[in-house]
Amino acid sequence: MAEIFHFALMRRRVRHGALTTRLRSHVRSAVKTASWRAFAAVDTFALVWLFSSHDTTHAIAAAGAVVGVEAITKSFLYFAHERLWEAPVLR
Repeated sequence: MAEIFHFALMRRRVRHGALTTRLRSHVRSAVKTASWRAFAAVDTFALVWLFSSHDTTHAIAAAGAVVGVEAITKSFLYFAHERLWEAPVLR
């Protein structure tokens, strides 16, 4: 009887550990997404400003608009990409 109880307890711990690991993995992916988007947003802003043929005020406005839209869409895309890479292989 004690062995059955011990097995059930250990099984519960393994499930809890797997859930904790999975949650950490999702949080890690979200933090990686946010940090990558910060770096990429600066890069995109600089490139749009550099290649814009408008005066400085319009170039900054255009770069800001592109970065604003791009940061939102690419954050979701990167997070989805990261989660797909972390997904277990289906067998």
